[in-house]
Formats: sequence, C-alpha cells, structure tokens
Amino acid sequence: MNKEKTIQTDKINLIKKQFGQYSPSIRLSEQIEAHNNSMTPVSGLSGSSISLLVNCLQERHDRSILIAVPTPEKARDLYDDLSTLMNQEKIGHFPARQILPYDFKAPLGEIMGRRISTLSAMLDNNLSVIISPIRALLEPTITIENLENNRIYLKKGNETDLDNLVDKLINLGFRRVPNVEEVGDFALRGGLIDFFSPGYEAPVRVELFGDEIDTIRTFDVATQRTISRIEQVNLLPKREIPITQETLEKYLETISHDDAEYVRKRYLNDPELPGLEWLSVMFNLKQGYLTDYIPDECVVIFDGEGSLKAEAEAIYEEGTILFERFKNRLSTLPPPDKYYHNIENLFESFNTHPRIDILPFKGGKKDIIDFGCTPHPSFGSRLDLLGDAIKEYEASGMTYIIATDNESQTKRLGELISEKSNFIDAPDIEVADLKGGFVCAKGGFVILTDHEIFNRYHRRIRKKKFKEGVAI
Repeated sequence: MNKEKTIQTDKINLIKKQFGQYSPSIRLSEQIEAHNNSMTPVSGLSGSSISLLVNCLQERHDRSILIAVPTPEKARDLYDDLSTLMNQEKIGHFPARQILPYDFKAPLGEIMGRRISTLSAMLDNNLSVIISPIRALLEPTITIENLENNRIYLKKGNETDLDNLVDKLINLGFRRVPNVEEVGDFALRGGLIDFFSPGYEAPVRVELFGDEIDTIRTFDVATQRTISRIEQVNLLPKREIPITQETLEKYLETISHDDAEYVRKRYLNDPELPGLEWLSVMFNLKQGYLTDYIPDECVVIFDGEGSLKAEAEAIYEEGTILFERFKNRLSTLPPPDKYYHNIENLFESFNTHPRIDILPFKGGKKDIIDFGCTPHPSFGSRLDLLGDAIKEYEASGMTYIIATDNESQTKRLGELISEKSNFIDAPDIEVADLKGGFVCAKGGFVILTDHEIFNRYHRRIRKKKFKEGVAI
C-alpha cells in the first residue's frame, strides 16, 4: 500500500498526450486490436520514451501490461519512471529473489514483501502494469491456491477469535516479538495485536472488544503513535514458501536421512530457515510462477525477446555450474530444470497474448513500427549548446521539458541558466524524476534531464517499502 503521489506536471501531461496522438502509437494500438495474439516489433524507443509508450497503451486499451526486461536494474528504473508518469499504486514490481539456488540464504524482507504484495494485487486485479526481470519470471513462487488460502482479511466491526488469529499468523511465517519492528513480526498485548504485513509501509494495530474488531490503524514504530485509521487490512504470508519452524520436520521426513541431517545442521538456531526457496522443490512442494497470475487479456512487452532468451540461458548455465558444485552434498538436490521455469514453455505461454518486441534498431524490417525517438543529446555540461538546442526546439514548435529530480535542482538549474546562458525567457524546467531523456523530432516533443545535460550519474534514492529493521 503505497501512498506516494505521482508527479504530474503540465508539460509532462502535454507530452503524454502528444505521444498518444503520435502516428506510431496509433498504429501499434490498431495492430494490438486487429491481431490480438500476434507479435509486433517496434524500434526507436530511447530513454523514458518506453515508459511513455506503456502509459499510452494502458490508457488506450485499459488492459494490464506485463513488461519483461533482461536485468533487475532495468526493472527498477522502469518502475521508477512509470511511477512518475502514472498512478504508482497501479504499478507492480516483481523482483528476482536475489539469492541463487543451492545457497542457504533467505531473501531480504524488502524483496519478499514486494513479490508477495505484487502477486496479491494481481489476484485482486489492482495492477495496470507489472514489471519483471527475466530471472523473476523463471523463478518459482507461491501458487495461486496457496496465496488465496493464506490471505487473512480483517474488517472493522467483524468478529475474529484472537487465539485463532495468532495461530494463523504463525502459520503465515510471522514471528512473535515483544515489539513489532519489521515485516513478519507480530506482538500481542491483551486485546491489542500488532503485526507488520507485506504490502504495508507501516505496521498495523488491531484492537478487539471481546471478539469484535473495534479499531484498525497503522502506527509509527518509533513513537507508537497512530498514522491513520483504516477500515480493513489484508494480511499476507511473510514468505512464498508455506514452511515454518513448526512444520519443517514433516518435510524433512520426505527426504533421505543423510539429506535431512545435513539440512538440520544448516538450520541450527536459524529462525529464518535460509534456502527454503530451492529446498521446497526438493520437498516436492507444488510451485507456481508469475505467469500463472497474468490475466488472459494482458499485453506482454518484451524488452528485446532475443536478449531475454539469452539472459535466461545464462541463468540456466549459472544454475548448472552451481548444481555441479553442490550435488555431492545432497543426494536429492534438484537440478536447475526442476527449479526454474522451462525457457521454451515460458515464452510459449505468452503466445495467447498480444506481444510487443522492443528492438534497438529498425534493421530494415518492413513490418516494424519505428517511433524515431533518438537518445538524449550530448551537451558536455555546456549551457550554450543547451540554449542553441532549445532555440531549435522552440523554432520548430516542439514541446520540451528539462526534467530534474527535485525542487532544489530545479531552482539551481534555473539560476545557472540565467547566469551563464543567452536565454531571453526561462526554459521549461520541472520536477520529473526520469532515468533518461530523448528527442522525438517527428512527434514534436523532447525530454531532457539535468543529469544527462551535466554528464552526472543518476542515482535515485529509493524509499524502502518493506523494512528489515526499524520501519520508516
């Protein structure tokens, strides 16, 4: 549940409108409608123009969109760009676990929280866009059945049995503590129960009057003060694997004695049960995949289908190397093809959806839709060159914006330009935290970014939605 507001400026909205009216955008939309399950190649998308395309398609078709990208970094950048252009609460980021198979480590709470809350929001049809790196598409996750059966809805005025609720929290992987601080904690004091569920930026306090839920509110960990009162809360499992300290032995009995002893030794005094993600495959637990949650009408965008397949093959190769290294330690160690989604089956599962393949170059293809968005111009920190470029844009009747990360940068850049350039009127500088700019001469719009003007590394400060330590 993210309360951050999407940044919308007049110029950004104007460029979004122009992008939607741009002939390649219209042609692509017509292609999606006319050939519902076909693949449409597109090119000429630089910088944040990909995010503008996603926004345009979602508004025009009112269908959910899955975007598959090669790397975790690309997924995070795309999520951040779309959060600037769209309602952030309608965008889901499904990250990879960031742990390798056969490694006795547990995913970070931030990662687990994002994955579980994204899947839950997809089940409830609450997301317009889902962004996933290819590794996350390959990795198994909780099945739809398990997630549906292990979500707990609490509503003000309803009745609930406190002892039964505590048992359910433990079964969901929550840990009882004196004071709630991180995702997966819960605390009990009389008729009050506190818990920190994935999907929430702050812990929740439920007060019971007898068996009736009297109040539900989020609160601040440090001060214990109420942040807001809410009418209902959706409790999600802490982890994708439905195994706890209390149920572990049941699963260890399904493998050989030597393998079970090896796992017990690795789990000694470790409440996090590291490695469950791949051990669950060895325990023969039924696995789900992100593709199970995708609606039938979903549009699928590949950030280079060829690049995605190459990265998937590299992930499998990495898994094979790790398997060969560890296979002598456990007799029932599952090979990579038992852990990861089959690559061929993964891409075949998308064939029932309209698909868009973003290519880096047109390459002489006749059926490709080219958007003609070229990369951000190189100014080398020279404001005189920036001034010349903006004069050209204005003379051509193009809509442009210089996007900055925050208000202080907007003010400072305005001061620099007024001191060191020959602008008669102040240029259009607005806050819009975008990864990359572009120029679309045919469409008549331009986005420049201050970090690219001055050749600076663009470092986003990302607020964690789910904390491992004291919550924000």
